[in-house]
Amino acid sequence: MKTVLGTVIYKQAEVFLKDLLTSVDNQQDKDFDLLITNDNYTDEDLIRINVINDQQDANQNLVQINGKVNFLNLRPLGCTIAQTRIEMIKKAKALGYDLLVVCDADDTFVPTRIGAFKEAYQLDKSYAFYYNGLVTEDGKTVLENMPKTVDSARLISQSNFIGMGTTAINLHMLTDDFIATLSEGDCPVFDWYFFTRLLMDIGPGKLVDNADTIYRIHDSNQVGTTHNVEQEYQVKLTHYKNLAKRYPYFEHLYQDLQKLDIDSIDTSHDRNGYWWSNILMEDSYEI
Repeated sequence: MKTVLGTVIYKQAEVFLKDLLTSVDNQQDKDFDLLITNDNYTDEDLIRINVINDQQDANQNLVQINGKVNFLNLRPLGCTIAQTRIEMIKKAKALGYDLLVVCDADDTFVPTRIGAFKEAYQLDKSYAFYYNGLVTEDGKTVLENMPKTVDSARLISQSNFIGMGTTAINLHMLTDDFIATLSEGDCPVFDWYFFTRLLMDIGPGKLVDNADTIYRIHDSNQVGTTHNVEQEYQVKLTHYKNLAKRYPYFEHLYQDLQKLDIDSIDTSHDRNGYWWSNILMEDSYEI
């Protein structure tokens, strides 16, 4: 099987780049390639941080892996957050990879992550994606009680525990036509949109042990460090509106959310501990 670890790098996360590359170096299973997608570094920046050399080629000495380093430069295109992820997925599929393991530029991960995802894929290729746990730098679990499998978008319709930085994508199950439609979800929470689309149209996901992502919680995260109900409300309006273009279920959620009085919501505690979980509505709609 052909495995690639993909990440989108951007200047705002440069302080975390060394730690990310150390996590790549520390993988026990080194039989994989690396796909670096550049968002906004200049050529001079990329040479300075050793991602490319003076000939504009990806630097094969950047990390200690058995595979090669692929480089996708999106800076000239001025892509949005969503577009960088879509282009990374598109490039990985075009290069013929079976499995795209994703990491965010500000995260690190355990040394067994690549090996655990590869083993899960080889044991059962019927899943559209595989996801792992999140722990803080001191080992505390971030998202408690994640299900062993996810086979319905309802499980992430009103809160979420699946993101690009905690997943591996089965590229064989994604068609070019499907990938071409993903731009409909161009918004700051594209990850949530993408995995909802996978669950609605492609297939289920499976939890993988021993693949934890080490999560840095800071205000630059889209979720942030506070329970901002107004932010969550606006995010969900956009999220549901995007999905309502295709699915009556999300049109139903969009309409119900518009009627909600958010001033009445108690934010003194998490509803279920997942992202975007302050606003949880009654939901008996059949998908």
